[in-house]
Amino acid sequence: MKLEERANAGLHPHVLEKIQSIQAARDSRIVDLGCGSGAMLNRLAELGYTNLCGLDIAPPPTPSPSISFIECDLDACVTPLADESVDLVVSVEVFEHIENLGSLLTELHRVLAPRAAMLLTTPNVHSLEARLRYLLLGKLKQFDALGDPTHILPIFLFPFERVLRRHGFEIESSWGYPLDGSSPTSRFGLQAAARVLRALGVQGSPSGDQLCLLVRKGSDLHPSKARSKRESVTSHYQRQSPASF
Repeated sequence: MKLEERANAGLHPHVLEKIQSIQAARDSRIVDLGCGSGAMLNRLAELGYTNLCGLDIAPPPTPSPSISFIECDLDACVTPLADESVDLVVSVEVFEHIENLGSLLTELHRVLAPRAAMLLTTPNVHSLEARLRYLLLGKLKQFDALGDPTHILPIFLFPFERVLRRHGFEIESSWGYPLDGSSPTSRFGLQAAARVLRALGVQGSPSGDQLCLLVRKGSDLHPSKARSKRESVTSHYQRQSPASF
């Protein structure tokens, strides 16, 4: 039985290709954060991956006996996973549902091995279609009344990169999906207007309905490992001269 893929068409196969290029070893410890139905984990198992774990608030309806599962509220995420025991975290269309981002990133930093990676996707608010929708209607694509009502955290690259750095991560690469830059979930009028703007040289980067990020665990000290969060957060200002403000 084919399990439900809670993502736009083609996104799961695209993520699977990326996983194989990032983490080729079939015994790599891979965690699917917000695994939902377990569809991604099952497809990874079919590709020969043997050390798979799913995290979500409820177990998949038809769990595979070969895949471990941890029931976990991602907004208060404390897992039994050992320190630095995970090689790759995959998270498809999950971060936009998170209330307590800092807590989740702290836990992910704990369990990921040094220089291990996170591969995540989330609704893309940077595309021309999304920008036009906000400009003309004052509505943020996929976060308004027409979107999923559980979408609460739009990911804007610049501030998100700062949040990641604060928790010891760095963005290695970012891109949009579909790869052709199209926006199948946008209305025809917005798609047409975006095509005209692109022809005139205006770009929304990245394009597409999904923002995809490869995030790497860095070596920098992050607040949860500092002697105090206050010390970590205020150190930037202590380095600035009065003339900088």
